[in-house]
Amino acid sequence: MPVLQNQGQVVGYGVAGAPLGTAGVPVLLFHGTTMNRSAWDLVIGSMPTERTYIQVEFPGSGESAMPSAPLSVEGLVSDALAVLDELKVERFHVAGYSLGAVIAAATAATVPSRTVSATMLCGWVTSDARMRLTFDLWKRLINIGPDLFMRYALVDGFTAVALTGIEPMVEAMIGMTADTVAPGSIAHLDLDAIVDISPLLSHITAPSLVISGAQDRWVDPDHGHALSAGIKNSTFRTLPAGHLVIQEQAGDVAALLNEHLVTHSE
Repeated sequence: MPVLQNQGQVVGYGVAGAPLGTAGVPVLLFHGTTMNRSAWDLVIGSMPTERTYIQVEFPGSGESAMPSAPLSVEGLVSDALAVLDELKVERFHVAGYSLGAVIAAATAATVPSRTVSATMLCGWVTSDARMRLTFDLWKRLINIGPDLFMRYALVDGFTAVALTGIEPMVEAMIGMTADTVAPGSIAHLDLDAIVDISPLLSHITAPSLVISGAQDRWVDPDHGHALSAGIKNSTFRTLPAGHLVIQEQAGDVAALLNEHLVTHSE
């Protein structure tokens, strides 16, 4: 996987799908807290149209180095733009999940002339008390052990319907996923707790799609409503899922994302 230096930090990224320049405007993807670029794999695998995906990894995820200072929204946007410049990509779609949705929105606001469309999945504008307490709980669980965190994440991140199907596989899933909790997760969570992108929303001019999980216990759909309401040209949709909708309903996420990309292709 390629890396580059930006602001003294090593930034990892990947290019998936069709080679650059062969499938129209590429899609810049941001993963969520504790994750790496593979977070979007199920959605990419469900997309009906071949596209190019540029996946940037947050500090302490995948091939990106551990952060040497507290993370900021501006810093993560800078990392992504450095990757795009390295790849000589001028115009792009952007999509993000969870914390990645926050960074996707901020990217669209920072370079509106380069952003063709924006999609925010389980995103929010400003962290509230419940979210701060949730992120603190995540940190405490991760510090005890990633396996304990993953056990909690499965129970609270999926709907009861989904858990009914995966219950027989839970122990195996925890065993396989505990090692995937990113080393930089605590730094991600520290940023999660202080998010406030409200001053940026008025700068987003790209047609935007905001998707929430109707049963999201970590980022309530009200936050998705507020994010969509703050963007002039925005559509809000919900899916019957929890926060882990990117896994629970990857096919439905892909269908909504693809429809948005097709509608707003250049």
